Amino acid sequence: EPTGKSLELPPQMFSMTFNEQGQVTLFNVGNVIDRTVGNTGGLGGAFGFFYAVGQPLPFPECQPFDPSPQFKLLGVLQGLLKYLPSPSKE
Repeated sequence: EPTGKSLELPPQMFSMTFNEQGQVTLFNVGNVIDRTVGNTGGLGGAFGFFYAVGQPLPFPECQPFDPSPQFKLLGVLQGLLKYLPSPSKE
C-alpha cells in the first residue's frame, strides 16, 4: 500500500582514493554537506532513506544528529558574540 511519503535527501559528496596505478582503492558515498536540508534527519545514503520512510535502522549512527549539551552551549555563546562591541579601527 503506497504511503505517499516523499524522500528529500540532503546534499551529499562522494570521494575516491586512488593508488599509484590510478585504481580506485576507496570509494566513500553519502557524506552529508548540509544536514538541515531534506527530510532525512540529516542522514545520507540508505540511512536517510530508512529514516525518511519511518523505519530508521536501530543503531546510533542511523539516528539524526543530536548535539551534546556542550555543543549547544557553544551555539549559544556564538549567538552572544554579536552583542559584544566591535574592535575599534584607528
